[in-house]
Amino acid sequence: MIRRVITAAVAVAILLCTGAAWAAGPARAEVSPIPAPTGPHKVGRVEATLMAGARSIPLSVWYPSTAAGVAPYIPASSPAARVQLAGQAALWLRTPTAAPVMTAATLPVGDGAPVADGLLPVVIWSPALGTPRWLASGLLMELASRGYVVAAIDHTGESPAVEVGGRVQAGSPPDASDTAFMQQAFNVRLGDVRLVLDRLGALPIVGDHVDLDRVAMAGHSYGGQSMLSAMASDPRIRTGVVIDGPAAWDGITPAPGVDRPVLLLASGAMLHASWSSTKATIATIADAGHYSGTDLPVFGCSAELCGTIDPARGASITRAVVTAWFDQKLLGNDVAMPEESVLRWRVR
Repeated sequence: MIRRVITAAVAVAILLCTGAAWAAGPARAEVSPIPAPTGPHKVGRVEATLMAGARSIPLSVWYPSTAAGVAPYIPASSPAARVQLAGQAALWLRTPTAAPVMTAATLPVGDGAPVADGLLPVVIWSPALGTPRWLASGLLMELASRGYVVAAIDHTGESPAVEVGGRVQAGSPPDASDTAFMQQAFNVRLGDVRLVLDRLGALPIVGDHVDLDRVAMAGHSYGGQSMLSAMASDPRIRTGVVIDGPAAWDGITPAPGVDRPVLLLASGAMLHASWSSTKATIATIADAGHYSGTDLPVFGCSAELCGTIDPARGASITRAVVTAWFDQKLLGNDVAMPEESVLRWRVR
């Protein structure tokens, strides 16, 4: 608890000292380090907050759109809120120099743009422990450009910070060695996912267009494990993708039995031991790090977190693998999985 209070105090100090500099600088307003999406559709994004009693769950909803636009990378109601969200996330991820780049970055996305016609397949996204929903924007934007609606969850309290009702709420830094904390976080995550599943048809802009018979889920790290357990208990999730995550966590939950197709896209050559008895299609990316499947490499991070693979190549491979998997398993399209010299495929 003392460490958590100290960490929060440090975050506040960093924001007070540097926040004004990050928020200023109109010359940086058009910075766009995230590779553009490659699908045939323009991309829209809208923010929503789901309520479960006193709990607020912020979402970013991505979707194919009929109108282009440019929007800030971090969804927030004001530049000051964006600074706070970036600063807290960068602090937790131990990448302080990434904060100003995150704050200034933009995306080729229309905030609140019209949705494309027709019934659209859905992917639910759960981020890693202590990671905000928007750190996977490049991948989620790519899926939207390929015709998917994506509902990205911020797990309030465990995320570095969220904005609800115009107020930024800081989370409590996760402690992976604290079994009670990890169990509580996991249970909360599963409740968040169930709530999103129940309310897909009520999401703003896209609610009337979601195809409830074509729902998938993906997650990074602890978000991937959350996906497996949610998928095992809820038949509405037809297929899932784990990006560099375990199938189980000692003392929290065993590897669940899942009778639908699962893909693990792992970083490096080593797999978590929990996958030894879990049925899945597995792809490993040589030289990738734990956060290679997110946007963090383009903002700047250590090899310990992001590996040594070129950020653009890592992003391209991740996007290609995930979109091909969902095109195959959720849409039933006859598409080949990508082949790359650093990509190794295996089946368990």
